[in-house]
Amino acid sequence: MTDQQGPQLPVDPAAWARGMTSRRMSRRQMIRYAGMSVGTLSMASILAACGGDDDPGPGATDGPAPDGSMPDYSATPGTTVNFSNWPLYIDRARDPDTGERYSPSIRQFEEETGITIAYNDEINDNAGFFGELVPQLSAGQDVGRDIIVITNGREFSALTQNGWVHELDPAMRPNFDANAAAWAKDPAFDPGNRFSMAWQSGLTGIGYNTELVNGPITKLDDLMNSDLTGTNAVGVLKADGPDLAMINLGIDPTTSGPEEWQAAADWLRMLRDSDSFRNATDQGYIDDMTAGNISAFMAWSGDVLYYALWEDYPFEFIVPEGGALLWIDNMLIPTNAANPAGALQAMDYYYRPEVAQLVTEWVLYMSPVPEVQQLIAAHAEEESGAYAAALEATAQNEFLWPDDDLLGQVSFGRQLTTDDEAAEWDGIFLPVWEGQ
Repeated sequence: MTDQQGPQLPVDPAAWARGMTSRRMSRRQMIRYAGMSVGTLSMASILAACGGDDDPGPGATDGPAPDGSMPDYSATPGTTVNFSNWPLYIDRARDPDTGERYSPSIRQFEEETGITIAYNDEINDNAGFFGELVPQLSAGQDVGRDIIVITNGREFSALTQNGWVHELDPAMRPNFDANAAAWAKDPAFDPGNRFSMAWQSGLTGIGYNTELVNGPITKLDDLMNSDLTGTNAVGVLKADGPDLAMINLGIDPTTSGPEEWQAAADWLRMLRDSDSFRNATDQGYIDDMTAGNISAFMAWSGDVLYYALWEDYPFEFIVPEGGALLWIDNMLIPTNAANPAGALQAMDYYYRPEVAQLVTEWVLYMSPVPEVQQLIAAHAEEESGAYAAALEATAQNEFLWPDDDLLGQVSFGRQLTTDDEAAEWDGIFLPVWEGQ
């Protein structure tokens, strides 16, 4: 097949797959529990550094950005776009003549536009990467990146509230307007996509090993049922646990306050104290999952789906009866970027369906371009054997292509927008796992 038709399999698909999911573990190392947290780079201190208010409030992005005004995106773009992303989060292929590894989507963009994409897979967690940028951002300097990819959350709030990312020109993103999924347009954390465009997305729900549980898991409370899961057999995500618990208590995390946070913390303590509980982690659960050390676990959809669809593990991913957590990794343009015109052109390029297909077939997360589903199904018909079967299963999986019914069962998490909120949240949830 040609590069335009789809990606080429590496020599050892299984080894590639394990490398991909190890990336996923580090990606979801959220700021609340990372080594550099809002506790060390608080919103108050960040805002003070740029002379802003330490309590901008949840509507801060509704007014003019302090320094993130819209550049002239109609200007002639520069010759290079510096693009920082997470490891193994873009399509790859191998040149059959030279053996060179490259990205077909990047190569095609460069051939069409004459603009070079200097792609750097340097983001290993939101907090650490954000911390590296803060000194230059607060000083009004170019951070050396034209596109960065950040998950909705505290870092995203700090970037937009401080005017550290440029507004996007809605007249310069025709592919996004024509092809973006409904969930990717007008997200609650960035109304009107003023600053961001989705790269990929996923869900936090429940995964379980069908060979280790004593029946199907259907709701979050099942994680406390050791007759179903076994004892010392349940893994919990520290970072996403609070929001997922609130969703399953019938609480809307996006509008929640301290009383609701306390209710979620109380539920998490009950789970922690149950016979089924094994550990609470973020990075390590995938190792326990694949080793058979845990039977049921809070999980990120991509991890479970990859091993189930492409490596034939006996895993099931579900949205629990109360609902699941939706998260989005977002492309943004830092202020004072050298090539904002080229950056926006590249961002919109990835909303062409045939380009988005290249990415999705390699990263296996929720594509922001729905038409990719039909393209992957058509690709499956062109292939044969296990590869065709895996492509077909990918095209049919409901968690990669959510319909309105499924989207009605998911919610974004709480967007903490002030230092006071962050401190109160941490004061309620961090003690849950102390001394576990």
